Amino acid sequence: MGVHLKRKAKAVALEAASWRVPGGGMVAKSLMNRLKTDFNPPTTAVEYPGQTRAAACMSIDFDANSPQRKAANHVGTFALVDLSEKYEIPLTWAICGKDAEADQDAYQRLKRSTVRPDIGVHTYSHIDVSKSSAEEVEAEVKRCIGTLGLSTAPRTFVFPWNREAHFPVIAKLGFTSYRAKQRAISAPVRSNGMWNIPPVYYIDQKSIGAGELVNKYLDLCVRYRSVFHLWTHPWGLVEDGTAAVMVRTTLEPVFSHMKDLREAGLLSTTTMADIAACSSESELNPVIPANA
Repeated sequence: MGVHLKRKAKAVALEAASWRVPGGGMVAKSLMNRLKTDFNPPTTAVEYPGQTRAAACMSIDFDANSPQRKAANHVGTFALVDLSEKYEIPLTWAICGKDAEADQDAYQRLKRSTVRPDIGVHTYSHIDVSKSSAEEVEAEVKRCIGTLGLSTAPRTFVFPWNREAHFPVIAKLGFTSYRAKQRAISAPVRSNGMWNIPPVYYIDQKSIGAGELVNKYLDLCVRYRSVFHLWTHPWGLVEDGTAAVMVRTTLEPVFSHMKDLREAGLLSTTTMADIAACSSESELNPVIPANA
C-alpha cells in the first residue's frame, strides 16, 4: 500500500474514532489498536497546564549519531526553533551532550529561543541504556548535564532508540518525565517513579504532506482529553539540504492548528516537563470529574 493510501486509511479510521455514538470509546479503541496506538483516554478530568481540555507537546531528539546527519541536524534545529517562535509554542529538546558540543551554533540557537524550551537529556553519547550498566548510565547522564550549561537541573529524559531501562537511576538523578516507546492516546501515566508522556505521532521524511492527517490525531486527543505528543529528529525533517517542504506541508499546518485550538481555550501548548509538574500537582489536588 502506497503512502497516500495508508494516510487515507488512517484518516478514515481517525474520523470514525471521533464519532460521538453509543459505544464510541470501544470503537475508537479498536480502530486505534489497528493503527498500533493504545487508546486509554482519561475517564475523569485531568489537570493540564492552563486548565485546558487537552495538552500538546513536541519532543525533539537532538542527536546526529552518524556523520551524514550532522548538517541536516543543524538545518532542522533552526527550522524548529523558528516555528516555535512564530507560533509561540515551546518545545522539549532531548539533547545528546556530544552533539551539543559538536554543533554549539545549533545548540545555542535552541537554548536562546524567545519561547522558553524544555531542555532534557538524551545521554551524552547516545548509548543503548538497555545494554548498559547502572554505573555507565549514571556517568553518561551526568556528563551530558555537565555539557549543557543549564541554570536549572533538567527534568526530562528521553531514552536513545526509546529503549527503556534503569529507571531507578534516572529517577534518582531528578528526572520527572520521560517518553515511552508505545504510542497512546492517553493522559500522562505515572510509571517507574516518573511521568510517562506517551507519544502519538512521529515525524520523519515519510511525513511530507501529512499535515492534515497529523491534525486528525490532534483533534482526537482534544476530543478525548488526552496529550497530543508529537516527536521527531531535526535531521528527519530535511530533504536535499532544506526543511522548507516539511515545514510548509506538515509542520506549519500542525503548529497553526495547535495555535488555533490554544486560542479557543481547548489546548495547552506546553512541554513534557510542565505536563509532569502539573500532573504531580493534581495528584495532591484531585480535579472534579468531567463530562466526556
